[in-house]
Amino acid sequence: MIELWESIKMGETVLFERVGEGDMTFGFYQLLDWAEKKGFRTVIVDVLDSYPAMVSKMKLMGFETEKLSELEAIKIGGLRKFGKIIAHIENISEPTVLVRKFKEAYQPLIENPSGKVLAVVVGLEKLFAVSDLTIRGAQTIISYLAGYVGLPNRLGIYFLKRDVLSGDKELSLKLLEDIATTVIRTEKKGHMIEFYIAKSLNKELEGVLFRI
Repeated sequence: MIELWESIKMGETVLFERVGEGDMTFGFYQLLDWAEKKGFRTVIVDVLDSYPAMVSKMKLMGFETEKLSELEAIKIGGLRKFGKIIAHIENISEPTVLVRKFKEAYQPLIENPSGKVLAVVVGLEKLFAVSDLTIRGAQTIISYLAGYVGLPNRLGIYFLKRDVLSGDKELSLKLLEDIATTVIRTEKKGHMIEFYIAKSLNKELEGVLFRI
C-alpha cells in the first residue's frame, strides 16, 4: 500500500472504493501513517459519523488509534465527535449551503502556503444515499469537489462504499469517478484483500491488481 500512496501526485483526487465485503480499514490506517511520516497536515472530512465508526473498528482490530484523535476534522452531519473538530455542518439538506459552509472551513487550510494538506473524506456515499439530493444537488456538490483537482499543495482521498451508490444513485458515482484522477477498488477474496487500480494518471499502474 505504501508504494501505491507514493505513486499518487499532489493535486490528485483519489476514490478508494469498497466493493461488496471489501475492507477499507487497512488502506485508511496506512494512508494516515504515511501522511504523518511525509509531513502532511491531515484533515478528516467526516460524513455522518463515518470517522468515529471506522476508528472503533480499528480498535477492535488492534490498531493503535490514540493519535487519530489529534487529527483535525470537518464534520458533515452526524452526532459523534472524534478528533479536533474545526467545523460541524449540521444542515446537509441544502447543497448550496453545504458547499458554502464547507468552503468556509476548508479553504483557509489549503490557502496556507506553509505545507501540504491531505484531505481524507470518509462516508461520502452516505451524503448521496440517505439525503434527498436531486440530480442537480448532487451535481452542485461534485462540481465543487472538481474544483480542487490540480491544486499543487493539496491531495484528496475519498473512501466510499461503492455498492451504496447503485440504482438511481449510480449517476453520482459515475460523476465522482469522472472527476477523480485515480480510482482504486478493494474487495475481499477469500482470506485475501484485493486491490484493483481501475483508473490512474500513471498508465503503468492502471489495470494493476494486487492482493494482501
